[in-house]
Amino acid sequence: MSKISIVIPCYNVEKYIEKCLESVLNQTYENLEIIVINDGSTDSTPRLIEKYLRDTRIVYIDQKNAGVSVARNAGISASTGKFIGFVDSDDYLELTIYEKLYKALKDNNADVSACNYNLVYDDHIENNYSKMREQTVNIYDDIYAYFTRFCACSKPNNYIWTRLYKTDLVKNSDVRFEQYKLGDDTLFNFKLLPYVKRIAFIPEGLYNYFQRSNSNVYTVANKGNLATVYADTFQSLADYYKQNNFTEFLEILPIHAYTRLRSIFFYSRLAGMNEEKILESILNGFKDRDIANYLTGKSIT
Repeated sequence: MSKISIVIPCYNVEKYIEKCLESVLNQTYENLEIIVINDGSTDSTPRLIEKYLRDTRIVYIDQKNAGVSVARNAGISASTGKFIGFVDSDDYLELTIYEKLYKALKDNNADVSACNYNLVYDDHIENNYSKMREQTVNIYDDIYAYFTRFCACSKPNNYIWTRLYKTDLVKNSDVRFEQYKLGDDTLFNFKLLPYVKRIAFIPEGLYNYFQRSNSNVYTVANKGNLATVYADTFQSLADYYKQNNFTEFLEILPIHAYTRLRSIFFYSRLAGMNEEKILESILNGFKDRDIANYLTGKSIT
């Protein structure tokens, strides 16, 4: 079995880190390199991590607080596995996730494998995102099929933590995480996409995504800045495709623009914003940005 590197950035997650690490350490796929980056936590997170360092598979990096993107990039640089995955430190995994992602990737000669996920709340688990429990692996060989499956749907799946990547694909592409308040993971996936030839998708929900009220997305939504942050990341993506002449990817960007718009409404409503405030934030955030042009069907060159 080839080694899989798992990158876990941590910042003030004392309530969640133990459950997260237990779910990684107890994976049925055992050949793991678990890169845990403490990003300057000020609570008991470092002390709780220390309890697990006796497991020789853990590589521990302690850095001054620099943000999750810097921490993830440090994990990429430190990785030595043939494959690489990412986990958020307040989430937890089903114990077969990497066994199944690895098999799907290898059996289908894919560059990336992905799975579905469950939304975990304090009082319940919502698995509407993963109602399909069959083991059939779906293969996507072209950009249009990918966007249709992962973006042009009611439940987008653009996250890094549902995926297993070939490490060489990531390192050779030179795509890295950028320092945005939100959306750095989605931006990473979309900038990496031109280098991906095949994706294998498992419909089963194998990642448990915890919804905490003080997470970044809810905090930004509460401040009414969500549209601006998403417009920033969209602009970075559009510029990247244009600068590198990824023409076919530019043609599909309207789908991504609508996905961003849908996310703004979803999280802003959860944050308690009314429709008028949401629309105002979108008008202000999208002003003079390419995302507005894509949504209105204007030609982008």
